[in-house]
Amino acid sequence: MNKGLMSGIAAPVVTPYNKDGSVNYKEFEKVNTFVTSNGVHGVFVSGTTGEFVNLTIEERKQLLISAKKSVVNGAKVMFNTTAMNLKDISELCGHAQREGADAVSFTTPYYHKYDKSALIDYFKICCEKAGDLPVYLYNMSGMTGNPITAELLNEVIKTCPNVTGIKDSSMNFMTILEYQDILDDPDFEIITGNDAQVLASLQAGASGGLIAISGIFPELCVKIWDEFQKGNIKEADLAQRKILKIRELCRGVMPVVSHKAILSLRGFDTGLARFPMRNLNEKELNRIKDTVTKLDLL
Repeated sequence: MNKGLMSGIAAPVVTPYNKDGSVNYKEFEKVNTFVTSNGVHGVFVSGTTGEFVNLTIEERKQLLISAKKSVVNGAKVMFNTTAMNLKDISELCGHAQREGADAVSFTTPYYHKYDKSALIDYFKICCEKAGDLPVYLYNMSGMTGNPITAELLNEVIKTCPNVTGIKDSSMNFMTILEYQDILDDPDFEIITGNDAQVLASLQAGASGGLIAISGIFPELCVKIWDEFQKGNIKEADLAQRKILKIRELCRGVMPVVSHKAILSLRGFDTGLARFPMRNLNEKELNRIKDTVTKLDLL
């Protein structure tokens, strides 16, 4: 297992909103402090759980500033600099360099389908824009429609020396194994983005987990990491099983807004949903509260 820059457990922090729909940066800072004071080793700003596709470029930039001043215990800050035009990519990457992000991340381009050659060129340009910052590719194939296959990853690494690792959110465990099989760099970080596979991924040699549940129950997710490092697989598995139940709950209601509803139960003001998300109804909110209470997590 490589213990690199983003190894361990990292949280893709949600983006809270005020009543008028604007970003609640003060509450965002509280969440960052909360997760990092509870052992999370890093945060991911404006990721999928952070709703980057629903944010303006200026909002995303301010979120990075807020994250940098609110994390504690030396937690790393990775900034999602994905965008679908060069101007925004350049602006986000330049901002990341100026504001001291520890790393940046890019998904593949989305909406349209792209061939291997186009994707290699895309990542090469993105990595050039990142400058000296470490780059973590982000395989979110279910959302982008353009997977980062093991073969593509291997080709990108050859031309982009600042690619340090990859977050795999394909939900297919074989993808992590295929990455490991094709790569010959022991320092390359493979990080799972699947809450259900953290322990299995660590056992397979992954560097950690960048998982949504760590943004609401950081202590539970960090327990998997800590117990695994001690060799206490049984205790790690018990934590993993609880996380699986929370994951099933959130996915069964509606991701992101369900995560925010749980944070509200933990005392945070995450606000109303931002378009095109919707607010949860009373039945859904009661289901969340009942499940979390039964799991003895409040």
